[in-house]
Amino acid sequence: MTEEQPPSPIGARSYDELSQRLRQALAWAGLSHRELHRRVRRLRTARGTADLPAYNTVYRCLLPGRKRLDVELVVDIAAVLLGMDVAAEWRQAHRVITGDATEAAVISVADHLPGGTGRFVGRQEQLRQVLEAEPEDAGVWAISGMAGIGKTRFAGEVARLLAERDRFADVRLVVNLRGFDADLPAADPAAVLEGFLRRLGASGGEIGCLTLADRSALFRRLLDGRRALILLDNAASADQVLPLLPALPTCLVLVTSRRRLAELTDARHVALDVFTPEESVELLRDGIGDERVDAERGEAADIIELVGRLPLALALVTRRLAASDEWTMADHRDRLADLRTMLRLDDGVEVALRTSYDELAEPDRILLGLLATYPGRDFDDHAAAALAGVEVGVVRRQLGDLVAANMVTARESRFELHDLVRVFAEKRVRESVQARVRRTAVGRLLDFQLATTRTALVTCYPHEAERWEDLPTPAARALVFDGADEAMAWLDAERVNLVVASGWALSEGRDEHVTRLACVMTSYFEARVHVSDALALFGNAVRVASGVTRGHVLNGLAMTHWQRGNAADSLAVLQDAIKEFDAAGESDYVLNLSGNVGLLLAGLGDYRAALPCFRRALEFAVARNNESFRARQLCNIGVAEMRLGNHSAAVDHLSRALETTRASGDHLCECRTLDGLGTTFRRMGNDTEAWACYEQALDVARQTHNRADEGKVLNHLGVLLVAAGRFDEALAHHRRAIDLAKEIGSREGALAASTDLAATLLAAGRAAEAVRCLRQAIDSANAADSRYELARAQSGLADALFAVGDPVAARKHWQTAHAAFTEMGVPEAASSMASPLPST
Repeated sequence: MTEEQPPSPIGARSYDELSQRLRQALAWAGLSHRELHRRVRRLRTARGTADLPAYNTVYRCLLPGRKRLDVELVVDIAAVLLGMDVAAEWRQAHRVITGDATEAAVISVADHLPGGTGRFVGRQEQLRQVLEAEPEDAGVWAISGMAGIGKTRFAGEVARLLAERDRFADVRLVVNLRGFDADLPAADPAAVLEGFLRRLGASGGEIGCLTLADRSALFRRLLDGRRALILLDNAASADQVLPLLPALPTCLVLVTSRRRLAELTDARHVALDVFTPEESVELLRDGIGDERVDAERGEAADIIELVGRLPLALALVTRRLAASDEWTMADHRDRLADLRTMLRLDDGVEVALRTSYDELAEPDRILLGLLATYPGRDFDDHAAAALAGVEVGVVRRQLGDLVAANMVTARESRFELHDLVRVFAEKRVRESVQARVRRTAVGRLLDFQLATTRTALVTCYPHEAERWEDLPTPAARALVFDGADEAMAWLDAERVNLVVASGWALSEGRDEHVTRLACVMTSYFEARVHVSDALALFGNAVRVASGVTRGHVLNGLAMTHWQRGNAADSLAVLQDAIKEFDAAGESDYVLNLSGNVGLLLAGLGDYRAALPCFRRALEFAVARNNESFRARQLCNIGVAEMRLGNHSAAVDHLSRALETTRASGDHLCECRTLDGLGTTFRRMGNDTEAWACYEQALDVARQTHNRADEGKVLNHLGVLLVAAGRFDEALAHHRRAIDLAKEIGSREGALAASTDLAATLLAAGRAAEAVRCLRQAIDSANAADSRYELARAQSGLADALFAVGDPVAARKHWQTAHAAFTEMGVPEAASSMASPLPST
């Protein structure tokens, strides 16, 4: 006898098909027709049946082309070939063919646990959750997840481990409820109970006249006091499951379903997600070996992401890899990428998703398809409502259905589609919904995003409400925010989606959306930075903007380069912006941008050249009675004067800026002004005043979600802590500042904090660490073309090299730093000359 699964009559729809299944059973059992005949006669004789069939009768029962079959002979042949416990299953199959029963009544109940191919991988946390439950606290575990997530395998592993511990060992009942079968109807609970009861010793005559409720009651009585493990696999709904629950303390029931069966109120729920990257690699290694995975590590990572770390899809690829050495990992990666491009999936994944999809109501299918075309990473209910063109209350109910069906994943208040679900649903919406309807839906979403973005930014930065008052905004219904915190939270959550939507709009020729979105996001990126996203958004807009709008977009792009630490690139882009405004005859904008030119010159270390730019911008602000812009230029002048060592002038300008910016409500400027005052006081030796200014600046930065300036202020507080001898606290502040700068992509912020971190390490007696840190800072400063920070790093490295006993190298770096400081005209030139240079 082979180790293959025994043939089953389930799905046979004619006598000929049923006879074919019997022939398969004969081959599976490995018996001859003669031996089969002898055993059927022996079975009937032992049972006391007088009707003993002739050899020809048994032989003809297995011939092709049968038009009728004797049910009792079918059952006896199946019992001889496959075992007595399959009789009910074959009897029910015969009843379906005769029309006396439905296919839902044909079920197969097993008393052995399902096996799996290969070693069980992953899910350790979820396994512990179930296995560590108290033995006497059995009850029901409802295991849910999307198609192909590995629910049956997980439930089988739980059952196997429990069996090894001899828990629930008296009775084991396993049934596939066929809730999402591609070809067969869901199993009838009454038929399942009949199968259970027969396994527990009840006779057919005893069961036949019982109602569903009576069968449930008998099931409970027969299990009372016995330790039972029941696996109800692939349930369609709670209604299908509830009659099958014994509700006894000695019985453990494992239910798997693609739906989260919330109606099972007494059950404990386990929701399975896709594999982690590590679990995915482990599955590949288990299937094809470590050597092959290690040899094509990059290709393996690509495959894992292409299938979205879905266990079923990974298992299919692994089997393909194991079956042929001719197909490399790269071949399979390319195959999967081609399938994705064509909106196709591997057959096994396609079937699994289709059965879930077919169970959805038509409006839910349409919504799922539209969500699959959504140009973004995740979404909330308001975005889904805009996409679908319905009220948010309606879409919330639909999203609830899709989440319950595990076709959409809910993560707190946001939703997302698995990559393979997206591919599957997008193909179907392209087949069933016209292209113009899909484009209109995404257009509604883009209008909603743009209108809400503008509302959010005005909520966060009310002083800039006039800035874009002439910019047209779609007539879409925008969200209303309860304060700046809520508005900023929405912007943070939607940032990546807005950038992706910008790219989609660009590809669809919606140029106005691209440019308007870039303009209104300028203030957000000034505070939150996110350099890579800002570069993408402004980069899209530059490709299609013209005239004054192009000038605004180029200005945003230039300031993003500046925030990144590329002052030279930024200055070149800003000059292009000025040319656009000049060509359009907008001299006011040219004057307005002179303040930004000054910032870029200061970034290059040319503070003397920056001051006239700031002053021209200040004159423009005064003439236009723009208090917010006036405060910014006063702040810029104050910081430049401080860099040049003119502390009295710095305090004067910064104090005036602080008074003005608090009146205007420009919290970005308020934070930077307080930080500038703090640094000026520190340089003047007034650490108490400096500390007070820095703490106020930190509060403002955090209240307004200004991460760029939060990092700068933390770094400056670290410098003050060094002066107080609190080295550990100082190092923590510097490192947090570096982390923030790296998160938002600010090379300049990371560079300044790294140089100060090294100075603190040196002050703490850790000179060797300081040397390593400063060498890295010098490399970063060279890449960023930041002359001032490069000179600071050179000077710091000289101090550290001198401390570790290398005066010759130290002298070289002091001289380099001194030359740079002197050229910039900053007071550090004098302090670098005072360094203990070794004699030649």
